[in-house]
Amino acid sequence: MVETVGRRLQKARQERNLTIDEVATATKIRPERIADLEADDLTHFPSLVYARSFLVKYAKFMGVDIQDDLDNFQITHSVGVGEFKYLAAAPSPRYRPEQRSRETRAAPTPPVGLAVVAVLILVGVPLVAFFAINLSRLSTDAGGNKVTAATPAAMVGSSPEASNEPAASATISAEVSGLLSPPKASASASPSVEVRRALPVDADFQKLEPSASPSPAGPAPQKLEIKAKERTWLRVTKDQQNSQPVFNDFIGPDSPAVVVQGKRFWLKALDKNALELRKNGQTVNGQDSDIVIE
Repeated sequence: MVETVGRRLQKARQERNLTIDEVATATKIRPERIADLEADDLTHFPSLVYARSFLVKYAKFMGVDIQDDLDNFQITHSVGVGEFKYLAAAPSPRYRPEQRSRETRAAPTPPVGLAVVAVLILVGVPLVAFFAINLSRLSTDAGGNKVTAATPAAMVGSSPEASNEPAASATISAEVSGLLSPPKASASASPSVEVRRALPVDADFQKLEPSASPSPAGPAPQKLEIKAKERTWLRVTKDQQNSQPVFNDFIGPDSPAVVVQGKRFWLKALDKNALELRKNGQTVNGQDSDIVIE
């Protein structure tokens, strides 16, 4: 039995392990027309000219020489059953796309979710940082106002005592001078009487002297100067732990030095190594009894 052109093309395709869909993608011919060419069914083409051109294109792609068949191929204006004896054969099978098993792949992350996450990161992080900085500044301003208000009150409270000291000293000096000066009527008295009268004066002077002596002053306040070698967050509390902070904000190399005066200091920073401390003008290299770093 002589093989037809369609049969030869089908065998060539099967030898190359190609599907009709792959051939259709490469040759730009519809899969239905390729199936018709392999079945030698040219009735579905508009004319034999189209059928001949598709046949040549398909054969060239598969590397099959059909020149002898093309020489015997008669092109007419119409296609009839009498011109093709093989049209009386069994109907060509319908084209069925071959099902090829594909490996299941994990579904990729939807781009919409990634876009939403990126927007949240780009917008949320600056907002959180902005609100955190503003809250820290507000708390710092409130602490500064309280310290400023307390300082004049302390000065006003201490001013009456300071004003009373000169009056007390003047009163004591007047009493002492009055006791030391002898009365005019006793100018002719004996020296012994003067000695006896001088004794109570010394006793009174000794009694008055302790009351006039000022109270001992407390320890002098310490001066702490804080600078940052790297940007970090810092909170400073003085005199009493967990009291209202005098500084609660970010500090960096370009920031001005934080100067605090008090008896004792509590520092809390994100990076302890980024701080540079100077107490009373001297650099603090190790531990200090008046400075607690948390």
